[in-house]
Amino acid sequence: MRELADMSQSTLGKLSGTSKQQVGAVERGIRRPSKLFAKLADEALGAHGRLQNLWPGARKAQPRWLEEFVELEAKAQVIYEFQPQAIPGLLQTEDYARAVVGASFPPLSTLAVQRELEARLGRQEILDRDPAPLALFVIDEGALRRQVGGAEVMKRQFQALLRRALNPAVQIQVLPFGRGAHSAMNGPLVILDMDHAESLVYAETPGSGQVIIDQVTVGNCQQQYGHLRSLALSPEESLHFIASL
Repeated sequence: MRELADMSQSTLGKLSGTSKQQVGAVERGIRRPSKLFAKLADEALGAHGRLQNLWPGARKAQPRWLEEFVELEAKAQVIYEFQPQAIPGLLQTEDYARAVVGASFPPLSTLAVQRELEARLGRQEILDRDPAPLALFVIDEGALRRQVGGAEVMKRQFQALLRRALNPAVQIQVLPFGRGAHSAMNGPLVILDMDHAESLVYAETPGSGQVIIDQVTVGNCQQQYGHLRSLALSPEESLHFIASL
């Protein structure tokens, strides 16, 4: 419709209160449009409500911001993730994940816990598909030391990490306490390389999250992740460290 209207992405971005990059991401199907974007784009293109009717909304049980990330994660060719507090969700065992979800406060209902658990474990299927994405993880030592669910749960979690690392498409590195201060002490970091050579950053805060496509921000995060990998133990050293726990 934009091309039929002979309108550039930049112009539509201005008319819809966003940017050329955001418009392009929506058109390529890697960015879910906001309701306001759908309304303003509809008006700018004279769509008479058709774009508003196509707006995806929040049809699933999980929040729209999380649904958007999960959809992008499933399409990514490379996943880079740093976690300072917990084992990454893609690598969690069911018992570990249940303990994490069960620790929510205010407490979740039994049904809500089960739904979130199923959604979290379901995401892990992407690591088993063929071809699988390249998945690179840096895990802070603190996440490994924290006793989530008790000693037996942690033992099985460590064993699961060692099994996952047998997959040549999965690389796990440990960032030990001894490395001191680092640039990602303020929280987790997730970067996705998509199949169209575009990279995204996912940032999460309590109760919310957002996908960032601004290339300056993405570039800075890529440099930050590279620095974290250089500080961390090598993959081989990391597996020995995990096995020792």
